[in-house]
Amino acid sequence: MRTLIGKPTALLALPLAAGALVASGAPASAASSATSSSSSATATSAATTATSAPVRIQVSFPYRVRAGRVVTYKVTLVNKLRTKTDEIFLAVKFPKNVTKTRIYVPHGSRYHEHCTRERTRALCVLPGLQKGKSYTFYAKAQVSGSARGNLYGYFGGAVVDTSTNTNPKELLTEFGDSIGWVKSKSTITR
Repeated sequence: MRTLIGKPTALLALPLAAGALVASGAPASAASSATSSSSSATATSAATTATSAPVRIQVSFPYRVRAGRVVTYKVTLVNKLRTKTDEIFLAVKFPKNVTKTRIYVPHGSRYHEHCTRERTRALCVLPGLQKGKSYTFYAKAQVSGSARGNLYGYFGGAVVDTSTNTNPKELLTEFGDSIGWVKSKSTITR
């Protein structure tokens, strides 16, 4: 079985100290928006709702980033099924304003991921998630020193019935435009 991770269908923005995007796996009939809260108004948060996705993706991001610095995004995948999922394909991409993109797992974790590291995107194939469990990763992007305007990040993926040794580039080609991307937007400062 191959199922996309949450294709966003709605968007809600709130002022927060750290931004967060969420794609939820609730069925269309029970769709609900998820939100985060904080005391500062220096960042933005958005919540998106998806239809029939077995895995929810949550992305925390900074509202402002500095040109020439590394920006970190916290990405959490949550199993919404009552059983273990198949393997998970995760894609992170930045269309412009970055010189290097990586996905890191927390030190000491037991994840056995297979990831690619490229200039503007990082792709991973991860083992399936147990019922009610989650994976947390850190996507890092080196912002170009000459970058101006906004930095857009896109996070998405699919649940796939494949080996974790599968080349993630093949999966990106297979799913192509059908992935529902969760989009983040940060203002680039100098």
